[in-house]
Amino acid sequence: MRTNGSGHIEGQRAKRSRATRKRDPLLAAICHDLRAPLAAVTMGANFVLQTTERDDANARSVKILEAMLRSCTQMERLIRSFGDLSEIESETVTLRLGLHDAGETGELAGAAIAVAARARSVVIELQKPDPPVVLTCDRERILCALGHVLDNAVKAAPEGSTVTLSITAADDEAFFAVTDRGAGLSSELRKNIFDRQWLGRRTDRSGPGYGLAIARGFFEAHGGRVALAPRAGSDTTFTLSVPKSGPTSA
Repeated sequence: MRTNGSGHIEGQRAKRSRATRKRDPLLAAICHDLRAPLAAVTMGANFVLQTTERDDANARSVKILEAMLRSCTQMERLIRSFGDLSEIESETVTLRLGLHDAGETGELAGAAIAVAARARSVVIELQKPDPPVVLTCDRERILCALGHVLDNAVKAAPEGSTVTLSITAADDEAFFAVTDRGAGLSSELRKNIFDRQWLGRRTDRSGPGYGLAIARGFFEAHGGRVALAPRAGSDTTFTLSVPKSGPTSA
């Protein structure tokens, strides 16, 4: 059977989507099974670190234990991210909705990334709406999404520069805009920035990872969207919008 070019492309996309959904139960099971042994390693390293004297004789051991705990934290973040991707791609995201202040949510997201920002002398500038904007949302999911976008912005920002998180509202929508003043994104990266499959095939791991795909998935689960603003010099701006009244469907 012959098909035109667009039909072939759509067929390939549908096939990839079905293949991804088949992998999701395995990915979810792997994430679940990794949590228990990782927690045991983290607890053990913490116990040994807390019971080790901080003197010259133990200085090397303390450094090794601290490095182990940093690696455990990184692994925990990766496991959580893959678990989130599994939910998003299998369309099983569960939202725990409540009323939350958008400005306070922005403050919490900025505070969560503050340590990483200070390490690079980057300032997080928060611009809150006046009057305050109240959202019906799952705040943990929104914080997770904002955290991924802010983390990428801090990594891309030059040392000593500013990353801006501005929150505005219009009609029934609230907007979170994250801007960094880095070197900008290549045209290929801009085109594929939300494509998890493309990101996974990259050999260069210095750019954004899966976080933006997770951010888009969580905002779309709220009935919102995530967009990359057109290129404006070296600035990179991601705008995350969400209905103030919450998702219109379950």
